[in-house]
Amino acid sequence: MLDQLSPAAPARVRVVILPIGQIKRARFLSFVERLQPENVVQLGDVSPDGRPNRNMFSPLAFPIGRLVYDLTTHYPSPSHVALSPFELFREPLVIIAIADGAELGHVSYRGHVRRSLNANGVPKPENNLRELYQDLEDLRDSYPKALVHQLLLFDYVHKFATPIPEGLVAVPPLEECKRTTMKTIMCDISSLLLAEMTTLAKSLQGLSTIESPKLVQGSWGPPGNFWPSGQSVDMSRRGSQVTWEADSRPVSPVGSKDRANVRMSMPAQLRPTTSYVSTPAIGRPSTPLGGDHPTNFDQILAPSTSQPNNFAARFMTPNPNRDSSRDRVSVHGFGPGSASERSRNIGRGRVGIVIGSLYLNAGRWNDASKELVDGAVIAKNNLDHLWHAKALENILVSMIMLAWTGLDFQIPQVCYVSSDKAPTTPSSTEPRSNRLVSLQNLVILLPELTERILSLYARAANNTGESLPQLPFSETIIRVSKLLSAVHLAGGILNDDVLQLWVVGTPFKQQANVYTPRLNIKPTRIDIATILFRAFPFPSPPEQLSLADRATILGGIASVLGSLGYHRKKAMVIRELVAVLVPGLVQARIAGAAEMGVHPAAGLAALAASNGNANNAVGLDLGEGDVENGVDAFLGLLNQVYGVVASRSSSNQPIEMDDSDDAAIARVIHDAKVRSFGGQSLKMDVLRSCINLCEALPDFHGVLRFTADLLRTAGSGIAPGPRTDDASPSMSREEQVRLANNIARTLNAAKNIGVKDLDAEYWDEFLLRGVDLEQLSPTRIPIPHMPNELPGVNMVTESKARNPFIHNPFLRTPDSAAVDRLLVSGEGAVFKVTLQNPYDFDIEIESIKLETIGIEFESAIQKTVIGPYRTQILTISGTPKTAGQLKIIGCIIKVRGCRERRFPIFTEPWAPQDEIKVKAIGLATLRQKKIRPASVGSGPPTSRAAMVLPKPTFLGLNVIERQPVVVIKSTTLSQSAVMILEGERQVFSITLQNLSKDTPVDLLLFIFKDSTQEPLKAAMSNRDITPAELYEMELIFARKQALRWIQKEGDKLAIPPGETATFDMEILGKPGLISAIIQVDYAFLGVPKAEVQAKFHTRQVSLPITVTVNASIELARMDVLPLTGNIPSSLWARGGIDESDNRNITPRDYCLLVLDLRNAWPSLLHVHLDITNGGVIDEDILPGNTSRIMFPIRRIFLENPTAAIPALDPSRQRQFVVSTGRVSADSERTNRESFWYREELLNILSGKWSTKSGACRQGIVELRGIRLTQRIIEAIKIDDIGIELSINGAQKGSIKHNICTDTFAELKACVINRGTTAIRPLLRIQPALRNQPHNLSLELSKKFVWNGTLQQALPLLPAKGSIEICLGMTALCRGEFEISASVEEAGLLISEDGKVKGSGRARANTKLLMDSLLGTKERRIWHSREPCLLVVRDQESDDDDDE
Repeated sequence: MLDQLSPAAPARVRVVILPIGQIKRARFLSFVERLQPENVVQLGDVSPDGRPNRNMFSPLAFPIGRLVYDLTTHYPSPSHVALSPFELFREPLVIIAIADGAELGHVSYRGHVRRSLNANGVPKPENNLRELYQDLEDLRDSYPKALVHQLLLFDYVHKFATPIPEGLVAVPPLEECKRTTMKTIMCDISSLLLAEMTTLAKSLQGLSTIESPKLVQGSWGPPGNFWPSGQSVDMSRRGSQVTWEADSRPVSPVGSKDRANVRMSMPAQLRPTTSYVSTPAIGRPSTPLGGDHPTNFDQILAPSTSQPNNFAARFMTPNPNRDSSRDRVSVHGFGPGSASERSRNIGRGRVGIVIGSLYLNAGRWNDASKELVDGAVIAKNNLDHLWHAKALENILVSMIMLAWTGLDFQIPQVCYVSSDKAPTTPSSTEPRSNRLVSLQNLVILLPELTERILSLYARAANNTGESLPQLPFSETIIRVSKLLSAVHLAGGILNDDVLQLWVVGTPFKQQANVYTPRLNIKPTRIDIATILFRAFPFPSPPEQLSLADRATILGGIASVLGSLGYHRKKAMVIRELVAVLVPGLVQARIAGAAEMGVHPAAGLAALAASNGNANNAVGLDLGEGDVENGVDAFLGLLNQVYGVVASRSSSNQPIEMDDSDDAAIARVIHDAKVRSFGGQSLKMDVLRSCINLCEALPDFHGVLRFTADLLRTAGSGIAPGPRTDDASPSMSREEQVRLANNIARTLNAAKNIGVKDLDAEYWDEFLLRGVDLEQLSPTRIPIPHMPNELPGVNMVTESKARNPFIHNPFLRTPDSAAVDRLLVSGEGAVFKVTLQNPYDFDIEIESIKLETIGIEFESAIQKTVIGPYRTQILTISGTPKTAGQLKIIGCIIKVRGCRERRFPIFTEPWAPQDEIKVKAIGLATLRQKKIRPASVGSGPPTSRAAMVLPKPTFLGLNVIERQPVVVIKSTTLSQSAVMILEGERQVFSITLQNLSKDTPVDLLLFIFKDSTQEPLKAAMSNRDITPAELYEMELIFARKQALRWIQKEGDKLAIPPGETATFDMEILGKPGLISAIIQVDYAFLGVPKAEVQAKFHTRQVSLPITVTVNASIELARMDVLPLTGNIPSSLWARGGIDESDNRNITPRDYCLLVLDLRNAWPSLLHVHLDITNGGVIDEDILPGNTSRIMFPIRRIFLENPTAAIPALDPSRQRQFVVSTGRVSADSERTNRESFWYREELLNILSGKWSTKSGACRQGIVELRGIRLTQRIIEAIKIDDIGIELSINGAQKGSIKHNICTDTFAELKACVINRGTTAIRPLLRIQPALRNQPHNLSLELSKKFVWNGTLQQALPLLPAKGSIEICLGMTALCRGEFEISASVEEAGLLISEDGKVKGSGRARANTKLLMDSLLGTKERRIWHSREPCLLVVRDQESDDDDDE
């Protein structure tokens, strides 16, 4: 269908193409497409009619001319038909019925209504041919004003003996058609049309006048039903009520002398036989029943005919009360009752103008120009402004058609206001130059001529009854505006491109730039727009201007404004058009629903579904593609001009949308730019109008699309932060809820009628705000390890006792950044997806799944509902199928009512930034920016800060190979709790199960933690504690672990798939133990441990144990006493010493150890003490009682009691660690002696306890609570230098000696060096009077005589050596004396070498450094442990005693 508002529209012949018979819609449209290319027929290809009275429009008179057909599939409205013959091109002159030849072999669609005339039966195709002919006759009755009625039977080849009925033309299938087949058919139709136009023209010439067009009241006229039902109408077709057989119509009209003036479309004469009752019709001449046939126009119009209707009735205003005598005029001139001379001239001029219009339609444009010029002169002279303007308009169209054909033409003088303005005739005889001159003159004349035409139309309104209706007036202005705009866009010239655009609508090859000033081109855009807005229809009732006509006018205005670049003006007109369409569509919907007997809310939609029309186009009677290509693009253009934030998809066609990150960012930036200009309230009003229009159609897709666009426009378009931005839309909550309900209601309505694939574009690009991996359960977390960590672990695993001070990589806390990005192949993981909804209504997510790149990944599909104005977290599970790198780049989300699409992850808040320098406003911001060329003197271009783009993120994951899953299946502990006594050890077992079906465990490690470790670590980290305390803590931490694995023979550190393994564990009760954890690290390496080269991963499973430790045997007090004098045998026996076996045992070699043990357990406990190289002590202690145990132990000798206190932590063994703070050398020496003597004492003594009743329990007695004082140390230690005194060779160990006065005695002093270094001793012998004060006890000058000195230097005493000194003495008086001795170093020996010899670097002497803490080395002194008791008696007394 050509443009109805084209400037060349008055030169076209309207053809209505209708379906007939059984034919499918798709087939009908394909047949119409085959006819469309042949809509232009050159008169030289048309065969002229052979009858002499039918050659008024003979094609031979102007073979260069062309017939331009406007092929349409609908009959025009009565308001258009009523304008004929004033505008003859509006009335269809040709009716072409299209039938499908492929349907002829089917069963007759008529059923029992029409039966075959042959009782024996006629073949179905021939019978259906007859029925098609009868349908054609019905079509003639329905459309009597058409000149030609033709039926084209497509895809049919006639093979019967009987000829095809008249009026039927067989069109072979496409593969059998020649290039000229369709052209020949159109030429034959053109021949019939030109012949019938002669009859029409002669009938017009017989009229005295033609009335001007007036407003049509009501909807009279022929029905526009595409499918004639055969029902009677109030129109009489012929006088008789009978019709003829199909073969009674003459094949050719040639040779009938009596019917020379009768139209070919008139029915043949009556035959006696009738087949059916026809319907009366108006407008077709009837055939009288008698044999006298009319031979001229007067006879046709005579009252003697049986039917008063005639050709003139085509162009008279229908009025049932009109006198029929007014329709009869004489063709010979004027009678006594004729009108005035002016009226006769006006009538003659109008008839001539209509005849000229017929020539214009027939393609004889030169003849049309002549007739129109004559009519224009008459109308001008008689002040008939309306017809004068029409004549000038048609003259202009004639010149356009001549120029389009390439012919030369002359502009008539009547087109100029005065003859003085007419140009002179060019002297050149070259046709081409004359044509160019004519075109130039026409361009110059065009603005003046068009203004004159419009002025005449406006002036005609002053005459009563001569006012031009709104429809033709507005259409004329639009056609004039299109003329002027085409010249303007072509640069003010008239060339072939402009002519092609005017006539056939071919657009320019290169679009003109209307955004730059074009002030020098005439006519200007402003002038054209001023003329165009005169066509804007004023508000009027529907009786004066129908809804369709008003929409056509507004659409034409918008089209011209768009071509001129006035997009905002165009948008205002389109918005007005939408406002016009909505009420009309609603009314049509209600009326259509009432006719169908359904509710108005589903009337048109139900009709669409019933007819198989998926796009709901029945409301406007549109085709399958009309809604997508028409209404959607039309409303989309409106939204674009107003700056609506619309989606890119303009229809429900399957368009591939780009959902990549770059495309999403581009959409966000584009939407931000669109939001930056225009009034938001105005944009929202436009979208509401679009929604109302789509609801009125109803167009479900349009409702969803524009509802989504309204929500998008009202939205803020930002990604809000936690508490920074306000993302609420600029719309009330009530309206948001209403729009959400509208979406749901639309989807339900579409579902009820079976409409599928109904999706819109979601209105928030920032729907997905984050995707995070939810932390795996502690038992499933894979922990990465380096290969060099494995050998140390293997060594620790093989040994039963490992040093806890050595760094264990399996005890460290795994790196959260590395662990949080690890997945295991074949195992599911849970992801937390953060979704935002800045609107005040619920968002229903029908499906959401993760989108990944990299390895194969299977994501679960979830659904949820996001509450209003919130950020919501949803969990989605997924499973990686293989090992490798995996990236989660977004989610594929299907929102209800919206298409399923991918959303990128926008975690960071984002908001558009305002530009500092505004370079463009409005729609110019969306156009591509032009790069301005830099001038010669300009410097380098300065870069301005670009808009910060939103940054999509992704979640990168590392998927490792399949790993086993081990759980603790069972344990022998009840409820993972144990009660234990201090020092007790209990054994329990745990059973591990490998849940994996295909992955074994080949690496298994046990690591133990307890509640005492952390306090010990905290205490050991204290720098203020002494080395002795630090050693004690390290000893407890390293050697008294609460848990350990008891490895048995046959234990394998591997678990096959699906199998179990049992391991024994031992727990030790110690103070402070309240809980413990058995941690099992396991993995599948797949290769031997020594061959592991890459990073491997382990998992952990742990068994927490609750421990209750109760007190058992406690060491309440201890003491050490020296032994002197006579010791009872029972005491020696308690210490396991048999005095009778060893006569050399002396009390001074032993000390008495006293232990107070308390039983804190509420039952009897038996204590067993073991003494190294000694005896065994057993003691039963009652509950709550304290028992004192005493037994002698051998005194202890230490070679170096002041040695540095060692460190068990390997990290401190090479460090110079001493006591912190200000500690004196004596205190340091004392601390070291206490430490070493305590350690030696603990090595000698050990204890165990056991229960006597109830459950069998046993444990060790904790003796490390012993603390040694200086007194105890003195009692227990043996000095480096020992001094033994004896008199007269007495037995060693005797401490009491008897001598007599005045007798010689020998004092022997033995000095023993037990140390490792030699000394220079100085011996001092100190005799003293016993039991006397110190000052008196040393006065022995008159009591003893010594042979020598009591103080003397001894020779060098080597290590482990001894020396004896004898000294004579004589007692001078009797009494009791004590002789003691002391040894003092006479001098210090310097070591010969303080360095370590070797080939390497000389190392520092750490021992010297440590010994330096004991202060400056001084001379030492040793004293005898006990004095030698000397009892002196008189000689006489002895004799007396002897006597």
